[in-house]
Amino acid sequence: MTTSVLPLGTGELEWDLSHAVDVATRAVADGVLPCLAFGVVDGDGRSEIVTLARPPLEVHDDSVFFIASVTKAVVATAVMQYVDEGRLDLHVPMRRYVPDFAGDGREAVTAWHLLTHTSGLPDMPVEQMRSERPTYRRVLRETLASRPRWEPGSRYEYNSSAWCLLSEAMARLSSSAWPAVLEDRLLRPLGMADTTFDARGLRRRIVPVDGVGAGNRLVAEVLLWFLARASLPGGGLFGTVPDLLRLGQSLLRPGLLSKATVGHMAEQQIAGVPAIGEDGSVTYVEHGLGWRRSGGGWPAGEHVLTHGGRSGSRLWVDPEHDFAFVFLTNVWGVSSEATMAVLEAVYRARPG
Repeated sequence: MTTSVLPLGTGELEWDLSHAVDVATRAVADGVLPCLAFGVVDGDGRSEIVTLARPPLEVHDDSVFFIASVTKAVVATAVMQYVDEGRLDLHVPMRRYVPDFAGDGREAVTAWHLLTHTSGLPDMPVEQMRSERPTYRRVLRETLASRPRWEPGSRYEYNSSAWCLLSEAMARLSSSAWPAVLEDRLLRPLGMADTTFDARGLRRRIVPVDGVGAGNRLVAEVLLWFLARASLPGGGLFGTVPDLLRLGQSLLRPGLLSKATVGHMAEQQIAGVPAIGEDGSVTYVEHGLGWRRSGGGWPAGEHVLTHGGRSGSRLWVDPEHDFAFVFLTNVWGVSSEATMAVLEAVYRARPG
């Protein structure tokens, strides 16, 4: 097993992460995960990155992972830039920004509904995405043609494909193409140079995802081509630990977004809104604007912003405790147990 611990940014984080490293090492050594990379950054940019892998895999601080639905956290942050600037209103119909999304109940759908997964619009299943490999334009076209299946705001149902309405609104507001908008508005200003929908130029640094056939070189190339062409705002980005730490740090200090906007993102938005399972069971979700929230408990703060992805990715931003945490691995559909165990050890490593 290979291991490295590397500083990042303006200085080395003065936390004792040895227990967190031990927890992560056990997860890899015991076969729970074939590899992982995690990092911690505080609001002043002091940071540390840890990488672990079982041969023949190698993982370094600049290794590129498919971050899946953590893409939503990145895109939501860009959406909230437009909100901060007064260019996008969360509570007006999306047809103001995407005029061809109108009629048959579509007028009731707002950006708030999309960010909170309460729009009622149908999603395109992941397996259909993988088998049909649609373009961005096709996903957008099908979303524009869809209509809410229930009153927007009355029910929670996780949705990825409808996020193309958010990306299209940003593109039209900026008179530019998606994903150039995300690059210009967020990725380049934050120095997130390795965060991209088109990772073909980074293929030598990509850690293949177990469970999607990406270990086969031909399949991997097809997937890279598809993801580059689709540019899916609901789950198509590749990224690195350093890049996601930069995003996390930017949310710990006013600048990229106002303090009020970051706080608003972390507020529970859908209290009392049911999520109804296929068996009719009813649950309730802690959800902010484009991000999940922890809702407090154990060592975490009350206003944590977090999002995970099915590839084992996790971004966690805790303004109250002034740090952000990134965890990346490469197993599709893996449990978050190891991630949260490492995160809990990180909390316990905080000075004082």
